[in-house]
This record gives sequence, structure tokens and C-alpha cells, in this order.
Amino acid sequence: MTKRITVIVGWFSSLILLFAAAFWLSKPTFSADMFSLLPKSHSQIAHAEDVFFQQNANRIMFSFAGNNKNKAFDDFQKWLDDNAIKSTFNFPSVNDLAQTFSPFKHALLSDTYKQTLSKKTTFEHYYLEQLNQLGNPFVSATLSKDTSLSLAAFIEDNLKQSQLFTLEQGRLTRRLKGVEYRVILANLAPENLGVNKSIDLAGAIIKQINILNKTYPDLRVTYSGVLFHTAENAKQAKYEMSLFGGISLLALIAMVFWVFRRLNSILLASFTVLSALIGGAIAMVLLFNTIHLLTLVFAVTLIGIAIDYAFHGMTDLAKKEHEKGYSKGTQSALLLSLITTTLGYCCLLGAPLTLLSQVGVFVIAGLVSAWLFTVLVLPLWQSTLRLSPSSLLVSQKLIKVFLYCNSLKKPILITLLVLISALFLIKPISFNDDVKLLNASSEHLMLNEKKHLLLLGQWDTQIVFMFADSDEALLQKQEQFLKRLTQLNPNFKHNSISHWLPSLQKQSDNQALFEQAKNKGTLDIAERVTGQALVSTKAPLLTYETLATSTFKPLLLSQMVVESEQSITWMSISGISSDQLINEVEKNNGIYLYNKPKQISALLSDYREYLLLSLVLAGFISWLLFSWRFTIKIALLQVTILSVVVLSMLWVCNAIQGSLSLFNLLGALLVIALAIDYLVFYQINKLEPKNVLAISLSAASSMWVFGMLSASDTPAIFSFGLSVMVGILAIYFLSPLSVLKPQKEQ
Repeated sequence: MTKRITVIVGWFSSLILLFAAAFWLSKPTFSADMFSLLPKSHSQIAHAEDVFFQQNANRIMFSFAGNNKNKAFDDFQKWLDDNAIKSTFNFPSVNDLAQTFSPFKHALLSDTYKQTLSKKTTFEHYYLEQLNQLGNPFVSATLSKDTSLSLAAFIEDNLKQSQLFTLEQGRLTRRLKGVEYRVILANLAPENLGVNKSIDLAGAIIKQINILNKTYPDLRVTYSGVLFHTAENAKQAKYEMSLFGGISLLALIAMVFWVFRRLNSILLASFTVLSALIGGAIAMVLLFNTIHLLTLVFAVTLIGIAIDYAFHGMTDLAKKEHEKGYSKGTQSALLLSLITTTLGYCCLLGAPLTLLSQVGVFVIAGLVSAWLFTVLVLPLWQSTLRLSPSSLLVSQKLIKVFLYCNSLKKPILITLLVLISALFLIKPISFNDDVKLLNASSEHLMLNEKKHLLLLGQWDTQIVFMFADSDEALLQKQEQFLKRLTQLNPNFKHNSISHWLPSLQKQSDNQALFEQAKNKGTLDIAERVTGQALVSTKAPLLTYETLATSTFKPLLLSQMVVESEQSITWMSISGISSDQLINEVEKNNGIYLYNKPKQISALLSDYREYLLLSLVLAGFISWLLFSWRFTIKIALLQVTILSVVVLSMLWVCNAIQGSLSLFNLLGALLVIALAIDYLVFYQINKLEPKNVLAISLSAASSMWVFGMLSASDTPAIFSFGLSVMVGILAIYFLSPLSVLKPQKEQ
């Protein structure tokens, strides 16, 4: 007894020390951010994403509507200030803009202003109209710097195109569909986006909003941002981890106690699972700096797989066919089981989703740890293990059923194949690769996001990235691209940086146009009215470097960055159809249409095709393995059973869900790995009571664990759990048919 306890203590002490060392070395963080799971775009676009959009991950947004919106806005703004959450919308004032752009005024001509220069009478009418607008902030801020009003027109036109919001008494305001909103935009410090802090901060914000709703009648407050998705997903993942893991463990303990009727058997089964969990955690902590909580939800499945080793090991040891250790057949079957399941999960290691790679690493390492515990430690407890008479009686009844079905294997398999073929003809399966399958956020939060995208003018826009060798080449490329889009739709809208920073070539053309109009007398009215002569147009041109050292710098860098080897910019476009935009983008090098959801869905589609190929390859490898280990005839029979199981599982899931996803195929891959285990154990140990009992326990535990996952609110987890549960149910009843020559109980 002392030796056994010493071995157990030594085993877990070693695992815990390894885990502590791994955790100390890598210092991993935990995340519930769904966006962190998404695969990266190709290198150029991924870099542009990091440069321009990384800050959006920290952004939160609030909108206020109703009769009490101003009071609620002020109260909430004070609460944010008290909690060190600062607003981030700091657009330069008109005076600041006038100060920045006035040295280059005649090189910066808006399209509206250039049109007025075509005729002297047209310009005179325009000029007088602008001067007669009382309180025009653009004229009053620029007239002393530019009597021609070109600078006023440049700032006014660009603000109209770039700015959806106005400032009213210090409050950011937007009118949309007849409703006036007060808006707060803020960025959070990265340390506030951890799992626990996200939950706490989001809870505090929502609590404060609820207080405002009670304080001010007729108030509508909307909130959005990654913070709230992270908090909601983290709470859901924690809840599902504790619920699914807890219920699974209780159910498994009950099963083990019913079969072995001793406390030590429950402890041994629990120790096997604990070894798997610690072993998986060691590998995952060593290989990944950031661990997603959704990984841990999927990793609960390891409980259902790892305990299979304990079931097969303990039932074999309890029979005491060998005085020390396992029978030869069980040793062989345990090793084959480890190899096949490990190969199945290896397919996840190259997945485009970090989540799947993490699950693959966790399960593979966990299974190796559980196998080592089963092989090295469990035999020490052989003398204490007994099988309950009631469990053996149940297994003997099952054997009678299996023997009867086995005698009818040909009619059963032929009938099932015909039925499945008919079902596929009646209702063919379809696939859905939508990235939304990864999202577990509530409908309320998604509606908030949509509303705020509408307020920001980003709901129906398309984003384009541009790359060039220099800033001048980039600006010219952008201007030429916009010129072609204008030919398609003169009324389309965009927020390109070339509004504010025209290319040097365009600035030179503007200067020449202004000089020509001046020489023709078109601008004489400006001198007559103001009594000031127009200054020479031979002024320096505006450059990227100049603008980057002005008050305009934050806005410039949010849309254009010049690096040592390339220059990058992005712009949003609306009013052009997707097909037209794609056609124009494809004509140019260094221009890319950015559609993250579509790109990710395409990657998921590619990986789904890869998984379909993996399923076929797994079937072929299984046939080779069975042919080598058994015979070709047995291999054909077992592969036929595998095919029936996978096809029936896919059809049932498609009928329940309406379509299949990548995660159904991942489930199918796991089903194949587990099914091979059952087929191997049946072929080696036949329809013996201990074998049927172990496989029944294994199937029951797996169906229970994966059945728990099918209750998840996350579509991806639901699909995975449903697939495995249906597949295990099918393989449990069909795998006994693989025993070519049934062997009755001796």
C-alpha cells in the first residue's frame, strides 16, 4: 500500500512541478476575445490591420438618445472620467486646421472651388454668397489668412466628406434617421481587456447604465465594443466549463462506482483523467502565450477520451487473467488506441484557427499522459480491483444482443447503406462556413454593434488597402483609383487621406490652375472686396512629413503610414457595388479589398475541404492498419462500418442543424479516432464480457461528455458536441458487427 501511495504522490508531484515550471517560463495569459481566434490575412494585409485597426480592439462606444440624453451624457462622462476612461475623439478645431493648412492654401483646392474658377461670373457669385453667410466658421477662421477663400472651401468640403459628427456644447452629436444621438468614443488600456478585468469592468459599466435608465425617463443608452463581447463570452465559457466538467465528472464517478463498487476505482479513474488534464496543460502552456477560454471548453472532451484508458485497463486488471499486469491483447489495443487517436488530433495542429491548434496540443499531450499513467501506475492496484456481478450481468445481456446482430451483419449493413443513400438523395447535405459560428455573443450585443456601425457610417462601407514604395506614389495611386470610381458613380463616398493630403503632382496642378485664374482676372473680386492683393502662389507644397509634425498628425497616422520600405493607406468606400469595386481592385497591383469576415469564411471553407480530404485519408490509413494487423477481409468490413457511421452522423447533424460546418467535420474526425479504438478492442479481445463492459463504459462516458457540449450556446461547440455524440452512438451499436468470427463467452 505504501508503495502505491508513494508512486501516486511521486507521479503527480512530478506533473505539478513540470506545470509550475512551464507556467513560470511562459507566463501565459487567458483571453475570451473571439477576434483573437481568427486566422490572419496574408502578410501585407495582416501588417496593415495591425498598423491601423489594432487600436479598435480597445475601443468602446456609447450612444444616448431621448429627452434626457444631455443630462445622461454628462453624468456618464463624469463617471468615465472618475474611472480613468478618457474619450478619444479629438478632431482639430477649424482654427487649428486653418493654421496647419494656410501656408499651402493655393495648392489645396477643393473640387467645388475649382469648378467656380471656370468662369468669372460663377466665381463672383460663389464668393459673395460665402461672405454673406453670417457666422460661417470656415470663412471667419481663414479670411485673414486667405482672402481668396480657397482655404475656407478646402476645410469645409473636407469636413463634410470626412466628418459625420458635429460638436454641440462639447458633446459629440450625430443625427440618423431623424433621431439625434450624443456619442462617446473611448479607448481602454490593454490591461483592462484581460478575462477577469473585462468581466468586472463590463459589469460596472452596465450597472452604471442601468442607474441612468432608472434616473432619467425616456432614455435609450446603447453600448458596444470588444470589451462587452469578451466579458459575455468569458462568462459563458466559465459557466460551460464548470457545468459541463462538473456534470461529466459526477456521471463518470457514478459509472465507475457501479462497475467496481470501490472507492479506489473512482480514485484511479479520477487520477487517470487528472493526469491527462495536467499533461495537456503543460504542453499548452509551453507552446502558447495566450490561451483562449473556448479552448478549455473544448478541452473538457479530453475527460471522455482519457477515462477510456482507465476503463479498459481496470476491467482487464480486474479479471486477473495475468497475475501481474495486462493481458497481451489489452496492451496492444491500448497502444493502438493511443496512436490512432493521436493521429486524428494531429490534423488540428495545422488549423488556421488558433483555437483548434490549442485543442489539438492539449488533447494529444493529455492522452499521452493518461496512457503512461494507465500503463505504468494502474497495474500496481490490480489486487484491489473487482468487477461487480451486476455489471457483468449487463455485459452478458449485451453480448447476446450483439451476437444476434452479428449473425445478421450483411443484411444490416446493406440495409443501412441503402437507407443512407436514399436519405442523401432526398436531403443532400450542405455546408456553412460563416465565421459567425465562432461567436457566442447575445443578439442584444450584436444589434448594438450594428446600430453603432450605422452611426459611424461603417455598416454598408467597403474597405480598401493600398501599398506603394513611397508616399507620393501612394497618393497618386489613390487619386487615380478614386478617379476611376468617380466615373462609375460620381456620387459615391469615401474618406481617403488624399482629401487632406493631395499628391505633389495634384498640388502643382492646383497652383497652376489658381495662377491661371488670377491672371485671367477671375479672382479680382477678392481684391476689390477685401482691399488686399492676392499673394503669390509660388509657395511650398504640403508633404507627408510636414503634416506628420502638425496638430493633424493623429488623424494622418490613423489612415496613412510611411515606413522605410513601403507606404500604406486605407479608405472606406460606399455607393459602389461589390462587383464593380472588386473589378477595379483586380486591375491594380498593391490594392486590396479588405473583407475580414469573407476572407475568414473562405479560409474556413479551405480548411473544411482539407478536413474532408483528411476523413478520406483517415479511412484509407485505417484500412491499411487493419489489413496489416488483421486481414484484408476484416479491414474491408471495419472500413465499411466506419463509412456507415460517418455518413449517418453527417446526415443526422445536417438534418438537425440545417447545414454542416467545419466543426461537424472535426467531430467526424474524432469519431473516426474513437471508432478505430472500439474496432481494435473488439477485434483483439472479441465479444468477451470484460471487453464489452469496458467499451460500453467508454461509449457511455463519451456520449455523456460530448452530449454536454451539444447544450452549448456557442454554435461551434454545439456542432462539435452533437457530431461526436451521434457518431459515438452509431459506432457503439455497429462496432460489434466487426467481429468476423464471434467468440462466445468461455
